[in-house]
Amino acid sequence: MRVGPWMMGVFVVLAGCSSGPPPVGGGDGGSGTETDGSTGVSVSGITAEPDDASGGATSGATTVADETSTGPAAPFCGDGNVDPGEECDDANADDFDGCRSDCTAVEILDPPPMEWTYFEIPGTQCLDGSPAGFGVSHNPASTDVMIYLEGGGACFNDSCDFTAFSIPFVPPSDGIFSRSNDANPVKDWTMIYVPYCTGDIHAGDAEQELGGQLRQFRGYSNITRYLEQWVPSFPADRVLLTGISAGGFGAALNTTQVANAYGDGVELTVIDDSGPPLSDDVIAPCLQTLFRDTWNLDGTVLAECPACNPTDFATDYLEHVIANHPNVRFGLFSNTSDAIISTYMGFGWGNGQHDNCEGTPLPVPALTYADDLSAIRADNEPEISTFYVLGLGHTVLRVGYNITFADGTSVPEWIGDVLDGQITHVGP
Repeated sequence: MRVGPWMMGVFVVLAGCSSGPPPVGGGDGGSGTETDGSTGVSVSGITAEPDDASGGATSGATTVADETSTGPAAPFCGDGNVDPGEECDDANADDFDGCRSDCTAVEILDPPPMEWTYFEIPGTQCLDGSPAGFGVSHNPASTDVMIYLEGGGACFNDSCDFTAFSIPFVPPSDGIFSRSNDANPVKDWTMIYVPYCTGDIHAGDAEQELGGQLRQFRGYSNITRYLEQWVPSFPADRVLLTGISAGGFGAALNTTQVANAYGDGVELTVIDDSGPPLSDDVIAPCLQTLFRDTWNLDGTVLAECPACNPTDFATDYLEHVIANHPNVRFGLFSNTSDAIISTYMGFGWGNGQHDNCEGTPLPVPALTYADDLSAIRADNEPEISTFYVLGLGHTVLRVGYNITFADGTSVPEWIGDVLDGQITHVGP
């Protein structure tokens, strides 16, 4: 089925999962028992030598379970055997190896090489309840994967200031997506593009009525479903998780679940473009409560970080990632007084008063915003990289990617350094 004019079709192969290693004593991976040829007794991982004509076990042998008296164990999901009603059974609870813990198989994706293909994923939802999905440009010769989360506003009150539905679900060809730019450090990587259709900075799992409409905030749970397919479909040695604006926040807030899905053997880098982990000095506590309640962040991001302060969760979540995933490489890009983010966070600055979500929203004061960015750098200088630009601008991974410099360093150069494991701070 072709979806949209740009899509090259969906190529999906149902993957049968490996049954995993044979159970103990299961020579053929079947019932998990062997038959001793001299006695006719079914045994579980035990070799018994007969010591008389009756074929009994020697006095020093381990007790042998005779299935003729106990009967075989009933089959169950997780026993390592594909039983009736199961699509796969690999005897583990890993949902990201092609066989889910409920013994259903994941559809392994096989898109045509180096062509953008869109996949609509069952079980996912956009804000209006329609199915969500993602685009892939697969390079079979690469074991490096970039996951890019698109931006486009947020929906957390009756005004629901969210414009991403007007953005076509078409992967871009500029900035970090350019395959012809030799300066782009990810030009040869497999690229995954996640359109933004949930209005919850890719972090929610909730259903709410706002503005007279029922809204589905499923950004976080959608990514969980995507990971079930990305991990086995595109085996990776390195993963770059990134995004702009709402997608920058989303990349940062999904770090833990992406790291857990890929495991310690995969090198994970996060580049957060213009979604900084601001403190409650900027994201007022009343606004953080509104985000949590609307998008059910307690059931998603904060469930991954039980020690996070619920009214200062962005800053605490970064500290959680640093402490619990020390091998994750984290880079933050921001303009020092980003006008777009300052305006959105102004919903916690009613009438210009901090922690007032009832008055007329006014942008966060520029100096307050800049001071918070400086604090993020100072508090985490040995662990994360930063690239700050003076001004009111917003995002860099698309427009401005190749022409933005600070201290003589370009954004692609900085990203390359972060991918290589260098801790680099650029700009004021």
